[in-house]
Amino acid sequence: MSTLYAHGDSQQVGARARALIKYQVDSASSNAETASLSVTPTMLQYQDPAYRLNINSFDDAGRGAALAKIVRQGVQLIGDGKEVATSQSLARFKAQDEWEAYLAKQGKEARRALAPLKSLFALNPLIPLAQRADNAPRVGDTLRLGDFFQTGASELAPWRITAVEGQGVTASLEQSSVRQGIEFRRFGQLRFDSETGWLDSLLLVERQQKGDRRQTRRWLLAPKSTLYVSDLLWQDEGDSIDDLEHDLYEIPTLPMTPDDRDASISMMEPDQGLMSAGWGSDDIELRYIHGLVAGDYATSVEYQNIELMDWQGRVIDLPLWRHSARGASAMGGVVSSGVNLLPVGWGESRAKLEELYQIRAELSFTPVRTYTEQVSWQKLLKQPYHFGEARLTLTSLSEPGRYRLAVSNRGLNSLSPDLNGLNGKLGFETPKGLGPKWLSLTEQLVLGELFFREQASREQASQVYILQLAEMPESLSILHGEQLRDKTTTKAITLVTQSDYEANLSNPPLTPASSGVTDSNASAKSGEKWQFTEPSTVSRTGNDLYIPMPTALAQVCRPLIDKGFNEGGKPVQWRLIDNGQGQSAFVLASLDGRRRYFYDKSIQGSIHCQGRPQWQTVGKGDKRRPWLVDLTPWLKTLDKRKAQVNRLYRELSITDAFGHRLSPRLPKDAEGQGLEKALVEGRYLSVDGAASSAAYLAIGDEPLTIPYQFTFKPLP
Repeated sequence: MSTLYAHGDSQQVGARARALIKYQVDSASSNAETASLSVTPTMLQYQDPAYRLNINSFDDAGRGAALAKIVRQGVQLIGDGKEVATSQSLARFKAQDEWEAYLAKQGKEARRALAPLKSLFALNPLIPLAQRADNAPRVGDTLRLGDFFQTGASELAPWRITAVEGQGVTASLEQSSVRQGIEFRRFGQLRFDSETGWLDSLLLVERQQKGDRRQTRRWLLAPKSTLYVSDLLWQDEGDSIDDLEHDLYEIPTLPMTPDDRDASISMMEPDQGLMSAGWGSDDIELRYIHGLVAGDYATSVEYQNIELMDWQGRVIDLPLWRHSARGASAMGGVVSSGVNLLPVGWGESRAKLEELYQIRAELSFTPVRTYTEQVSWQKLLKQPYHFGEARLTLTSLSEPGRYRLAVSNRGLNSLSPDLNGLNGKLGFETPKGLGPKWLSLTEQLVLGELFFREQASREQASQVYILQLAEMPESLSILHGEQLRDKTTTKAITLVTQSDYEANLSNPPLTPASSGVTDSNASAKSGEKWQFTEPSTVSRTGNDLYIPMPTALAQVCRPLIDKGFNEGGKPVQWRLIDNGQGQSAFVLASLDGRRRYFYDKSIQGSIHCQGRPQWQTVGKGDKRRPWLVDLTPWLKTLDKRKAQVNRLYRELSITDAFGHRLSPRLPKDAEGQGLEKALVEGRYLSVDGAASSAAYLAIGDEPLTIPYQFTFKPLP
C-alpha cells in the first residue's frame, strides 16, 4: 500500500507499506459465507513520515515497538453471511484491547492516521460464494464485491468480468464522480479462482483531486513469488505517462556491442560480488559485476543457494524473501545483475543481520552470441524484420523524413538498432498504458506486471524510436543477440561489502571512466597516438605561452630562455604545472607567478631533453579481465620494489577503444608507496575501464634540443 500527495509539480510519498501476509481459514467456521480468516503478517515495513511512525518487523524495538507487538499477532476477519461478505467483514486485531488502548493514548488524530495501517489487514481475499456459485462466470457478468479495504467509499460500482481462462476469472472496476468540487476516481483489477474463491492478484487505485492538489492511494495484492511489484510501489515518485519527455534531439554517437559469434566474451571471471543496503534499511541488495562491454548486453542470470555467513564462516539462519531480481544488463559499459532480499520474521532479524559478514551464492549465467548485420532500409519499410521471437518494424510516418522504429524483444533473442551515422534527430514514443490514462506510470507498470505481462510482451514494443532524418539511409545496422541456454554455466561466488570489494583490485570497477558517448575521431586518434610529437610552444590567446607534455617527459625535458624580457623588473621564467593525471605543462610567468599574459614582447630559447622520448606499447587489457593491464614489458625496465606509485601517472598512457584515457585503480594507502603494492598478481595494473591500448614512455640515450621563439601580440 502507498499514499501519494501532489501539489502542482511537487509531490511526496505519504504512508507506505509492504508486507507478507499469511491467510488461514478458521476450521471451526460453519460455512464459507461466515468464514473466519486468520491474517498474520510474517514481514512488515510501514512508514508514515507525517505521523513519524515506522514499524519494522526486522527491528521491533524502535519507536513503533508498541504497535509492532500488536500488529505481529495479526487480525481476525469475520464475515457476516451477506452476499457482500467481502465488504462487511469485521477486522479485529487479535490484540484488540491493546489496539484500542493504544489509540486512546494517541488522541483523536491517531485513528485517522492509523487507518492506512489497518487497511492492510482488512482485505478479505475470499470472493463470496454467492458471487460465483449460481452460474459459470462469463465475460460481461458483474460482481458486487464491496469495499475491499474498508476505505469508507460510497456508491460502489460493480466489478465487470473481462476474461475467463479455466478457473481464473479477471474482473475490473472503473468509476468517477464529482462531489463538492472534488473529483473522485477509482480503478481496480483483480483475478480469482472461481472454484475456491481465493483472490490471486488485485490492484486498486483511488484518487481525489481538487485543482492542482491530488491524493492517490494504491493497494496491491499478489503472490509473494511475484517479482518487482512491491518495489514499484515502494519506490514510486508518482510520474505520469504525460510527464515523459517528447522532444527530439540530435542522434548521439554511442558505442555498439562488438561481434561475439562464439559467445566467448568472459562474463563470470570475478570471484566476488557486492552486498549492500538497498531501497530500505533492511533491504539486502546483491550485485555481481560480470564484466565490461561497449554497447548493449543482456542475458539471464539466476541466483541460487544464497547463504548468509558470519565472520567465523557459520551460516546465519534467517529466512529471506526474494522480492526483486535483475538479469545481466549493461549500464554505462558495466554489465551487472542482482537480487533484492528482505528478512522474514519478527524481532530477531536485526540481531542476526548485525552478525552478517559475507554472503555466498551460486550464479547460473547464460552466454550470449552477438553479431551485426546490415539490412536494407527499403526492405525494412516493406516488412518487419524477425530474429526468432524478436521483431523490428520500420514505418514511414506522414511527415517527410519521419519514421517510427519499433523493437520487440522476447524469448532468447534480441535486436538492437545501431543509429550511429544517421543524419537527423531522435525521440521516443510515449508507452501506451494498459489502464485508464489518469493512472500514473508506476500504476500502469504494476497493472502490466500483474495482469498483462504475456499480452504486453506479445502486443507492445520494448522500445519505440521516432526518427526525423535529413536523408533516407541505404541500410540499418542491427545487432543480434541470442542466449545460448545449452551453454549455461554456474559459479559459486562470495558477496562482500563495497569497501572490501573495491580493496580487491582484481575485481572490475563499479563505475566506468567513460561517459559512453564516443568521439567520432577516436579511432583515427588511436592509430596516431603512439607516434611521439616533439614538445613545442602553444598559445591560446597570442598573449600567453606554454609547453604541454606528458608528466614523465617533464622529468627529462626542460625549456631554457636565451633571450627573454623582464616583468616587474625581474626576468620571466618557465613554471611547471602538473595536473596529477599524467599531463603537465611549462607555463611562462613572472617570477612571482602572478602574471601569465604579456604584450608586445619577444622570447627565444630551446627545449632540452636528456634523450629522445618514444612510446613503447605494452599491449592491452587482459582478454578475460579487460580492466587489468599486463605491465610486464615496462616492469622489466625498472625495479618495482624501489619505483614509486606516482610513476604510473607519469609514464603510462592507457585508453579504451574510444580513445578515453583510463586511470589506475590503487589501494587507499598507495600514495608514496612502492609500485609493487599497486599491482595485481605482481604484474597487472587495475584501471577504471576496459583497456584497449597501453604504452609507457621510454627515453633514448641521444639528447634532443628543440628551438623555439615567440612574439606576443600588442595591447588591443
